[in-house]
Amino acid sequence: MTQTMGDPMRRASHSGPRGFTLIELMIVIAIIAIIAAIAIPGLLQSQRASNERNASASLKTLATAQADFRANDRDGNHVNDFWTGDVSNLYAIFPPGAAGNPAAIIKLIELSVGGADAIPLGPVAGPAGAVYGSLIFTTYANPQPKAGYWYQVLTLDNSNAGANYKQATDGGAAVHNNSSFGFIAWPDTFNSGRNAFIINEGNTIFKRPLINNVNPAPGVRPPALPLLAAGFNNAADIPSQWPSDANLKADYTKMD
Repeated sequence: MTQTMGDPMRRASHSGPRGFTLIELMIVIAIIAIIAAIAIPGLLQSQRASNERNASASLKTLATAQADFRANDRDGNHVNDFWTGDVSNLYAIFPPGAAGNPAAIIKLIELSVGGADAIPLGPVAGPAGAVYGSLIFTTYANPQPKAGYWYQVLTLDNSNAGANYKQATDGGAAVHNNSSFGFIAWPDTFNSGRNAFIINEGNTIFKRPLINNVNPAPGVRPPALPLLAAGFNNAADIPSQWPSDANLKADYTKMD
């Protein structure tokens, strides 16, 4: 009787749940590691591709803003010109006589693009009471890359004998150009994107692959790009200038 009563109890004691053995745990961990090794690079590549599409779309927005600025004389200087002072001022344009009045601001680009201006222009006086150079970073936005990319005005046009994009078309500060402009978008880190993008008044985007990171201080507004040529294929490149026709053909790919 004692033996009969004990058998079910012994059977019951072995029928409960048991934990994983060390070998089983190692197998599970190995499977997870393999899945991560396969999935993570694909996810990073997908994110980079998304950032790059976002950058090219934002450059198109900047080109559209320039057309609006010039056609409608948005800063009221009575000159048919483009804005070449910086990127951020296309978000917060103060018409003549309305300096510092938020209700009068003309916004031609998204705040996120203006906040990603790598080299914003400080306020400078223009004719007829106009104030050039927005206060975007003290009033509206924190400086930070948009979807992993910074934006910057180009300084010289090497397709036009090195002509300066920044000219004093209205007798004031050198922040306009009658006929041309140029922008560049470049990644905050090498993981954010692998291409730099440029656009000018022709409204065509060109891209150029980078060989490594061009920003020595990721996440912080960096110095001017002429100091950061290491990420480009040729250390002599000056990526804040529109390339010559020969360099454009050799180094860049037309996107549309």
